[in-house]
Amino acid sequence: MQALAGAQKEAHDKLARTTHLIVRQLSIDCEKHLKPIVYLKHFSAFFSGRVRRAPEGAWLSRTGGSLLLGILLSLGAAAVMAQQNLPSMGERADNALSPIEERQLGAQFMRQIRAQLPRDVQLTEYIQSLGNRLVNATGKTAKQDFTFFLIDDPQINAFAIPGGYVGVNSGLIAVMDQEEQLASVVAHEVAHVTQRHHARTFATGNRATLSTAAAILAAIIIGQASPQAGQAALAAGLAASQQSAINFTRSNEVEADRIGIEILANADYDARAMAESFSILRRKNSLNTSNLQLEYLRTHPLDNNRIAEATDRAGSKPRIPRLNSPDYALFRARLSVLSTGDSGELMRTYLAQHQQKPTVGSSYALALIHQRANRPVEARRYLQELDSQLSANPMVELLRADIVGLDNQRSDDALLSALSELYPDRYSIVEKRLDQLMQDRRLGLAMQVANNYLRNTSRPDPLAWRQLASIQERLDDQAGSHESLARYFEALDELDRAASQLELALRQTPPASQDKLRLEASLKDLRERASSLR
Repeated sequence: MQALAGAQKEAHDKLARTTHLIVRQLSIDCEKHLKPIVYLKHFSAFFSGRVRRAPEGAWLSRTGGSLLLGILLSLGAAAVMAQQNLPSMGERADNALSPIEERQLGAQFMRQIRAQLPRDVQLTEYIQSLGNRLVNATGKTAKQDFTFFLIDDPQINAFAIPGGYVGVNSGLIAVMDQEEQLASVVAHEVAHVTQRHHARTFATGNRATLSTAAAILAAIIIGQASPQAGQAALAAGLAASQQSAINFTRSNEVEADRIGIEILANADYDARAMAESFSILRRKNSLNTSNLQLEYLRTHPLDNNRIAEATDRAGSKPRIPRLNSPDYALFRARLSVLSTGDSGELMRTYLAQHQQKPTVGSSYALALIHQRANRPVEARRYLQELDSQLSANPMVELLRADIVGLDNQRSDDALLSALSELYPDRYSIVEKRLDQLMQDRRLGLAMQVANNYLRNTSRPDPLAWRQLASIQERLDDQAGSHESLARYFEALDELDRAASQLELALRQTPPASQDKLRLEASLKDLRERASSLR
């Protein structure tokens, strides 16, 4: 029995190691051959830290193989769909992957990772604001909604996924010293979306996708018996379509550079920042001692011709004077503090920088570190330095409210109310004020603040609906609470969950009332939209 158990464990470990390798290889290939697997590369890269830190085989056993099963099902479905609807050479990208299908794929990806994303409204607000500035400069009359999000990952990377979702790793932000440099990378990703590169890649690569998917499926099956044979089968399957995929990816990259430079210039950024970001990436890659390419360069091939073309094209644009953006400095400092695993080491790093030359970023970081460590005296010291370094700024004022809260165990509502008047679209201010009002049991005023924000903001943060639902629940308005949760899930493109909340709201609504008719109409609309996306 022990021998049998040992053999089973050895076989399981071999399968786990082989699966890990296949997933890594597949993730690289998925970046070049779009399938409805929804960019496994970025999904797996996001969780790669867990894979590396876990004992061999632990990842597979902990997930119960569910991720692998999902991969297999997605690949199988992709192969069947592609086989039934292979586009001809002249067929439009829309026929291979429509905008609705792109949005569906992106929403599916976001549902998978949303719970793992950093939850800081101020950071999200900044990256969304920067992204919106670039989207508004695309010149597109019918603008699609874009969602920009952060991933707490030290790998230097950024990516676009179907449907207007753009992810930026914290590692990329750490190496981009100026806002223009980060904006150039984000503009490049926006261009991938506006130029429909996902759909065009899918239309061009369907036949290669079929053969690659079949090879991977075969490799996994073979690998269960022999990891070595499975790896060999995988390599053979990938080699068949690798070169054409690389060529098409490079053409996309050049086009995204060209469009990205136009976007930068139209957004009043210095277009030369595009070539600067390339230089930074190359330098970081040359200093990389792991003998592996940076994540970004693996998926965004960067050669001398591409750099030269970007430099020449940007040179034709007017040079725009650069101002050191205090918002970017505060954003980077906040991100570094909230994502660090060693606040003591980070504080020593910032102290050394601050002693050499005090900056907005170092002052804010040190104030935030002390505030989070419940040291109000030290936090106020660096806050005073911030006051002398820049004029009123909402991120600084929100930190001030938090520091005041260390003494009184509550934020200053007068300060938060004044900030709301100055920055009515900033949900970070609304969120903090609502939290304080609920803590003080001023639920009527909290309802008014939440509703004012939701009614008067063109694109409110979905989290405001969830906060409103909490307020309504405490006021014993169960129907209203469920309806607000429905709006929250609807804003996240989780239409089935939104419909479920409307069903719960209907159970709490008087029969034959206007509210019941309104909710029934909303429910019908949600179900129809959810059905059209299946």
